[in-house]
Amino acid sequence: MLMEFDRRVNKLVSQPIELVYVDLNGRKQRYTPDYLVYFNTESQKPILVEVKERVEIESDFEKLRLKFKAGIRAAKANDWIFKIYDDTKIRGLLLENIRKLKNFSAHSVTQDDRAKLLTSLQSFQGPLTVKEFLEHFTADRNEYLANINRIWWLALQHDIELDLTKPLSERTLILGVNTHE
Repeated sequence: MLMEFDRRVNKLVSQPIELVYVDLNGRKQRYTPDYLVYFNTESQKPILVEVKERVEIESDFEKLRLKFKAGIRAAKANDWIFKIYDDTKIRGLLLENIRKLKNFSAHSVTQDDRAKLLTSLQSFQGPLTVKEFLEHFTADRNEYLANINRIWWLALQHDIELDLTKPLSERTLILGVNTHE
């Protein structure tokens, strides 16, 4: 979900390759890394990603080490980077905020409403909170509630940039409008 939301990511492939390695008992085993992440810029090498719980890495490291070595070899052979992401890197406030924004993915915003909101947002200088913007932009409570949902949808579409380092709320800063060039 984090990678799908990241604007730098071009494509995310689930279980992209199957690797073979020899386990601690000398038997051949199969290993399928979780993701291959391609980026929008050629200067950023693709990342072959393995996702594991921290406790699993700590408790089974000797067994996992052989899988990880196979992942590192495959990444080097393909000019990729191999990374292990554990739950401490994945779970957190950013993921919570993205999940909240994803709740608005089914909402529809008309092109007219989208254009009005974005044009109005572009007229403001510097960051402002969602609440400050909506108090300026809306006439009544019903319009306010409809537009706050539209703001979240615009953020999910990357039309606007929000400060997602703090909990998503009416106090969230709108950092700017994206042009999608």
